Order: sequence, then C-alpha cells, then structure tokens
Amino acid sequence: MRVNYKKELEEAARNMILVHKPHTLIRMILRSIVRKVKVEHAGILLYEKSRDSYIVTITRGKVGTKIPPGLVRLDARSPIIRFFTQKECGSLLDDGALILDDLNAALKNMESLAGREDHEKLLLATKFQMKSFDTVVAVPSFYHDDLLGVLTMGEKVNKKPFKREEIDFFVALANDVAMALRNAFLFEGLQMEIERNKKLFLETTKALSAAIDAKDHYTRGHTMRVTDYSLAIAKTMHDESDEKPAAKFYEDLYVASLLHDIGKIGIPESILNKNGSLTDEERKKINEHAIIGAMILEPIRDLDGVIMGVKYHHEHYDGKGYPEGLSGDRIPFIAAIISVADSYDAMISDRPYRRAMTREQAILELERCSGSQFNPQIVKAAVSLYRKGQL
Repeated sequence: MRVNYKKELEEAARNMILVHKPHTLIRMILRSIVRKVKVEHAGILLYEKSRDSYIVTITRGKVGTKIPPGLVRLDARSPIIRFFTQKECGSLLDDGALILDDLNAALKNMESLAGREDHEKLLLATKFQMKSFDTVVAVPSFYHDDLLGVLTMGEKVNKKPFKREEIDFFVALANDVAMALRNAFLFEGLQMEIERNKKLFLETTKALSAAIDAKDHYTRGHTMRVTDYSLAIAKTMHDESDEKPAAKFYEDLYVASLLHDIGKIGIPESILNKNGSLTDEERKKINEHAIIGAMILEPIRDLDGVIMGVKYHHEHYDGKGYPEGLSGDRIPFIAAIISVADSYDAMISDRPYRRAMTREQAILELERCSGSQFNPQIVKAAVSLYRKGQL
C-alpha cells in the first residue's frame, strides 16, 4: 500500500505541538519510519552536552538489527560527525541525507578526489562507520549550525533502494527532530533560570527572616521554628486527607511562614524589646505589623498566597482577631496554619514578661482555644504531631 508521506508529515507536525517531551516525539517518529517505510531498524544519535558526545539514545526495529540504546557514543572526531560538521561533503548532501550507495559511488570516482587525500580518508572512515552500524541512510538534524542529532536508517525489509520521496520524508522528519530538540533545550534553560531565581528568592527570604529575628531579641530562631511547625502541620493534615495540594501551596506556606513577621521591620525596637507590659498604644502599634508586612510584599508579583498568610495570621476562628476580624473559613488556610504554629512557638518560648510554658501546657492551651482562636482541624493536626513526639 502506498504511503501518504504528506499526511505522515502533517501528523508529525501535530505531534510537535501536542507532545512536549522530545524523546517521546522522537520515538513516534522512529516508529513511523519503521512501520511506514518498512526499514529493518531506525535510530538516532543525540547530542548530550554533559558528555559532549552523540549517543544512540532511541532505536526502533527488528530485534537483532537495531543498535541497543547507549551502546554507541561518538565524539566530535568521529567520522560521521565530522562528515556533517566539517561541511566538506560536496554533492553527497545535496538532498539533505547521506546515502551509503552515493558514498560508495563517490569513492569509486577517484578523479574527483585527486589532491584531497584527507577528504578521501574521511569518506572511507564514514563509510566503514555506517557499515558498522548497519546504516544505509544518515540524516543530520541541524539547528542553524549546531548538529543536534543524526537519524540513522537500516536497509528496507524488501532490500530495495530508497525512493526519492522516502529520503525527503526522512529529511523532513530530521528537521522536526531538530526543532523539538531546540525547543527542549530552550525550555530546559528556562527551567534552570526559574530554579536559579527561585533559589535566590528563597535565600533572600531566609535572610529577611533572620533580619526580623535579629531586630527582636526575644524571638531569635522563631521564624524558622514556625516554618518547620507550619509545614509539619500541613503535611499531617494532607496525609490524612484524600485531597493533595499543589506544590505551590507548600511553597507559599514556606515563604509566608518565613515572612509572617516581616512587618515588624516597621515597629520601633523599643517596643519590640520592652521588658515590661505593653501599653494599649504600644500593643496597637505591634498589631500593625500584619498590615505593614502585607504592604511590603504587595509590589512583588505572584505572592498572593504569601501575602494572605502574612496579613491574616493573627485572625481568630471566632472573628475576634485582627486586622479585619475574619472568622471561620474566611480566614485563608495558610494564615490559619501559621496562626497555630506561631502561637505554639510563642507559648514554649521565654518572653521578658513571662516564662515559657512546657510543650504539654502549650498543647493544652491550643486545645482550650480550638474553635475560638484556632481552626479545630489545624489544632487536631498539631496535637497529633505532639503525641507522636514530632512537635
């Protein structure tokens, strides 16, 4: 049955849009070559930057004829790679593919190679390398001047020579491979940049939280402990639930916990470090830190969840907290978790006006205020952690 190569190429183009992983697309392309053109085997040499080599990564075809993935590794000095990258192949690549029969014909025409012994040696070495791989057609996948890979095809099952339309099909697919690989490299680079920026942001966040702790002499280490407690409570709740949150939830909870007291930067140290009881005016000033923290973070993009956690971590479940008197489920979940973790750490830490509670006393206080100050489900998770010796 005659193959509709135009239709096959259209299918490959659609797959390039739908399939985001290049190796998946390449497997589909090689499968198409083997099934539609009826070749004994097809494979691809892909460039791996970390090893600075071209490696047979994916193969398809009849067992016993195809090259096992990972078995062949070629560096830039290998004949086939040099043949494509040195661009001294003359008319042998006019059609975009290196065909073993054409290579043999060129070697027989010794006059055309007169005075070009190095070129003749390269052609001979390329021929022997192709034969060692049982390859009769090799097609480079270039992106601009960068050789990203080489498609390799064995002979046809019926032993007949390849038709012009079949060679054109291979060349078009090799171009698809080049685009898919290039897109993957760009995406990988973008992902690495995102990870670098995320790491920088988190390190900056830690530095800010340390600066906050340094400002208040009585809360050193407080933010890291609150962060650890918050994450542990959230994990316990989600382990006991069928609903699993997205990674973004934990990222927001982590950052919000680290920065929950960032607004204290705007509170005078004389108030934060006062030994005696606070006046009503001083208490009111300290309570402003939740709003100040939200205002500090507001200009930063994509921090909505973090800002909600910072702004509302002093709200009470019964609506008697601050700054807005939110109650029940109207309190953002991240803020409600931080509220429990923050209060627990405050209770088990010394303050200038009181001694620290024991952990057992703090847990009993959380239970006493469950449903009034704190979300009952979050308190339940905190108690569970304590009973396991993890809080």
